[in-house]
Amino acid sequence: MSDQSVSQLLSSLKGVSLRNRTGILFLSNSWLGREPDIASRFGVSFEDECKWVLGKLPTGQRFLGKTWEDLIDKDLSDMIKHSKLDGRCLLVTNFDIVLGSLNLADRSRFWRFLHESFKPSCGILLSLPMKTHLMTDNEQSAWSNSGRLAIWQEGETDL
Repeated sequence: MSDQSVSQLLSSLKGVSLRNRTGILFLSNSWLGREPDIASRFGVSFEDECKWVLGKLPTGQRFLGKTWEDLIDKDLSDMIKHSKLDGRCLLVTNFDIVLGSLNLADRSRFWRFLHESFKPSCGILLSLPMKTHLMTDNEQSAWSNSGRLAIWQEGETDL
């Protein structure tokens, strides 16, 4: 299966046919930071990973010390529990910043678990910069082949 449109992917993530209701949205630079508009347009909830993490840090802590498991258990799972979910889907932005602190092996574990094993109670869509080093070509292909990747390119005006 090839890359989908944002609306097709969100429709899949909101439904019950997918075993793992997780997806990736690659955004061109001109769309980065406009994720709240995208969420509003499609009637889904929105969370900013950086704000989420910073809001949970103890006073004076200087380093995140996150593991790939923490990103699943303490971030994504907790966001689902504590977010007011509109439209049965949660769009998460700035995840690349925290994900970038993991080494390559742990990032691969994260992507594999998110793709194959994570079964959230709602759809989860992670937005990432289109040009990212945080996914290997094989990882990106796995998401694309399973119909769980959408790409929003420069110059497109309608989602």
